[in-house]
Amino acid sequence: MTIALLFITAGACSAAELKSLRLGYDGVGKVGKWLPITAVAAGLPAGEDVQLRAAFTDPRGDTCIQIADEGKVDADGSVTLSGCFRCGRMEGLGKVSLNVTGAPDTAILRTTVVHAEEVQQYSSNVPVQRSLKLNKAGILTLMTVGEVAGIEELLRNTEFYSSAQPLLQGVHIESLQQFPDVALALESIDYLLLTDNFAMSSAQTSAIQQWVRVGGNLLVSAGDSVTDFVKTELGNWLSPVFGIGSKPIRNGDLTSLQGYVQGASRIEDNRRPVPMAELQSGQSLAEVESLSKRPIIGRQSVGTGVVTLIAVDLNQRPLSQWPSLPQFYETLLFGEKLTMRSGKTSRNMRISQSGVSDLATQLMAAVDATSDAGRWSTWGVMGIIVVWLLLIGPVDYVLVTRVLKRPHFTWVTFPALIIGGAAVVYSFATDSPSLQLNQWHVVDVTADEGRSHIMARSWMSVSTPATMRTDVKAVPSLRDDFSSGPATLTWAGRPEDVFGGMYRAGGIALGRQSYTQEGPDDGRLLGLPFLENGSRSLFAEWSRESDRLIDTRLSVSGFGLLTGTFSHNLPFAISDCVIAYGNRVYRTRGSTGETTVLSAGDVWDSGSPDIFAFDLKTWLNGSRTVRPVGGELRSNRGSTTVNTPYDKSSVDPHYILTMASLFDTAGGSAYTGLSQALFRQMELSDTIRLNHAVLIGLAGTPATSLTVDNVAIEPTVSQTVVRLVLPVNRKRSRGLARTREELEKRDNKE
Repeated sequence: MTIALLFITAGACSAAELKSLRLGYDGVGKVGKWLPITAVAAGLPAGEDVQLRAAFTDPRGDTCIQIADEGKVDADGSVTLSGCFRCGRMEGLGKVSLNVTGAPDTAILRTTVVHAEEVQQYSSNVPVQRSLKLNKAGILTLMTVGEVAGIEELLRNTEFYSSAQPLLQGVHIESLQQFPDVALALESIDYLLLTDNFAMSSAQTSAIQQWVRVGGNLLVSAGDSVTDFVKTELGNWLSPVFGIGSKPIRNGDLTSLQGYVQGASRIEDNRRPVPMAELQSGQSLAEVESLSKRPIIGRQSVGTGVVTLIAVDLNQRPLSQWPSLPQFYETLLFGEKLTMRSGKTSRNMRISQSGVSDLATQLMAAVDATSDAGRWSTWGVMGIIVVWLLLIGPVDYVLVTRVLKRPHFTWVTFPALIIGGAAVVYSFATDSPSLQLNQWHVVDVTADEGRSHIMARSWMSVSTPATMRTDVKAVPSLRDDFSSGPATLTWAGRPEDVFGGMYRAGGIALGRQSYTQEGPDDGRLLGLPFLENGSRSLFAEWSRESDRLIDTRLSVSGFGLLTGTFSHNLPFAISDCVIAYGNRVYRTRGSTGETTVLSAGDVWDSGSPDIFAFDLKTWLNGSRTVRPVGGELRSNRGSTTVNTPYDKSSVDPHYILTMASLFDTAGGSAYTGLSQALFRQMELSDTIRLNHAVLIGLAGTPATSLTVDNVAIEPTVSQTVVRLVLPVNRKRSRGLARTREELEKRDNKE
């Protein structure tokens, strides 16, 4: 991680004053992730149109000038601007400025970021933040709002048990007034814990909804405060999801909650009933139930994210005074209590010279569009050098002395061989195609309350035959009724310390160039520099809402098998598809052995004789049973199970993104030998354990197209992976199936 200083320097207007500057969350963020930025200035020319610009280095070392926000100066000379920005290097340089609109070289106020070695003291409680602390993508970030009991001790525990790198970064917001109202600003947050502060605006609630749908983890604690909670915008969203009652109920026993934490101390409730929210939805997975079979902790998947509802107040007695409350948080976030072993990196990595340590690196290396003209192997170059030395050495000697018998002719043959060889090499080097574009797309489709949400991500690599500067724009290219509108286009970086990696040291940075990104939603990069036969990695994403695109009637049988039917109404067919739910994967075996195709309107039926279920982890690991030579087939004695090693050199998008989607189910780093720091929000292992199944397949339609100088570019390689998140109707347990009247009668008896 890196800490940098911010120094205010003189601008074009001497009366201008920067009242406040907030970067990230209290000066904390993740490299390569969108972070919020807010600036408040005074003493500016009244009525002037100004822009908030954040210029930070990208992973290649060039400067990306991002226009975070723009507005008009008030009559009193003050202005407040806020938006989002990204920093692509741990030790990159950066600059924040207020500029006159349309005049990028006219800075009214300017700040400069310098290196971490000059940091003397870190403080986030000053109006103008003078430091920016960037974490690596693999460090989890927990955001809390207001006072939350036990969080400080949790953060101290994670710091104590951290060895190579921190396990958890805490981010605290004093009040909801500082909470962002756009989902993009929450990209660097992994977990959001809300306890007492629920009165959010519609924009803030919508931001949380969008963040959860694309992979966020929301934790809500509401016990005695459930009456106020259900009246808020957040409560209106979550109440029908969890079936939250409008009034709290009483629970006289928290033994099961105490047993949720290994070795936990006793919860001192003095035998007094504790107010608790009532969760009536049978769709929730009850991780902790009371003795009366009421969920104390319920979980559901929403989109590709997860919402955990804690039905007791963590900020009130007896939970707020529970000595094991920090360990309760550890179990919620990490699945276990932390130990010294938890802080150690436990990768079972194999010896490899690929330089790949993360799934994102493998994906970006596979999509790289470097021209074949620049892909000479080491042995090929050495072979050319040896042949050339033979020509200008022994061959030239034999030619002029033995054949021509004129040794002085070497003054002609020697330069001719050198010039001819150079011409041949130059002809190979310049024999490159025109602009090349490789694309990989991921399209997520989720269903929610009769509507469908589409989220498209595109990794692109562009290679040009000549050094040039161009304007590049990303345009959604699916069906018109939900593809219209802008897309976000920005640079893509690898979580490595190599060239083009976000963890690479700053260096001298000679020859740095700059280009402009006109806002996150503009979809354009202006003046983007390209080097001859080099490549540049880009990332585009866009999201839309549409009418119902998935018609599903899936449920779970008593044996945990997926039953029912579903169909889709997408503008493309899906091939080579698999469906994952629980611990099983469902595949279709055609009678002819051909790849099955699921077109729009086709019905997938679990009762079809062509549908076969397999163990999901066995399928992901490519496991097979090996028997000893001469062993008996009637017994498994002596047989062993062998896993197929994960192929780090694969360039198959279906293979890589299937592993990224079900990373934890496959065994995580222990199986792949790679981390999943950058693709953490793409993980769907929790989703398929809850109330959704996931279909993963291929489509022939690109999600995003790219224009260069307003000319659409036909991609050289383009593949699209589709992930359909399918709602599954879970069976209710007997305790949850009872009516509210029956529960109230039992409460009165108690």
